[in-house]
Amino acid sequence: MRSRLKALREASELSPATVADHTGWSISKLTRIEKGEVTVQPLEVRALLQYYGVDDENEVAALAKLSQASRARQWYSKHRLAGDFQRFVAYESEASVINIWQVLFVPGLLQTEEYARAITALSMRRSPDDKEVLARVRLRMDRQQAFRERLGRPDPPRIVAVIDESVLRRPVGGRDAQRRQLDHLLDLAADKAAYTIAVTPLDLVHHSGLGGTFELLQFGGREHGDVLFVEAAAGTDSLTMEPEMTGLFRNLLSDLLTYGRSGDDALELIRSVRASLPTP
Repeated sequence: MRSRLKALREASELSPATVADHTGWSISKLTRIEKGEVTVQPLEVRALLQYYGVDDENEVAALAKLSQASRARQWYSKHRLAGDFQRFVAYESEASVINIWQVLFVPGLLQTEEYARAITALSMRRSPDDKEVLARVRLRMDRQQAFRERLGRPDPPRIVAVIDESVLRRPVGGRDAQRRQLDHLLDLAADKAAYTIAVTPLDLVHHSGLGGTFELLQFGGREHGDVLFVEAAAGTDSLTMEPEMTGLFRNLLSDLLTYGRSGDDALELIRSVRASLPTP
């Protein structure tokens, strides 16, 4: 499908810039669609073909069907996802910047598998070997893998994670697991192009993040507005693209980055917590 879409665009003598301007996408998104690096919805395929002047309904229907099949083959289709969380995972897998604020535990995209099993079991009040716990952990590891795979492609994404100091000091899974999780954070932070980790210290007076945790997804160019996801207990997850809400949380994130510790200061705090742990 990808080569056919490119061929039809070129046959219509439309440049990527012209198509991007018409659709509201970035040129980068159009290029990635034509390379098969991202999927496109059937309705978007139909709109593109109409703009390209394609009036063969058989070809339109065939390409729309291929688009639907391609989206169904996305890596997350093997997981049992539904509702806002399903939409969130789909958006996260294409976001250019994944902004995270977490006051309770290490963000899922930064967790070791050991830590992930421990925190998931605690939150679900089940055994770490429970099948539902393992299913959630597998999804989390797959989300991490999807992010890492995108790092090798054009316009790689990045994660900006702000973590409360209490998270670093909480011995989820025991002291050994905590130690390995802190080492993992330091290893990830070494890749400064992909990961930015900041920490809000316990003695922070101006703290804007006590109202709860969230993930704010941003997309390159004009292809999509910000997406806000707030994960809550009892299945009350919330996803919105309302500019008033995403703008509010964007400002909140800016506050956390301004008043927290970032860069080398954040890493030094993580090392300090790591060094303070009892010797095994």
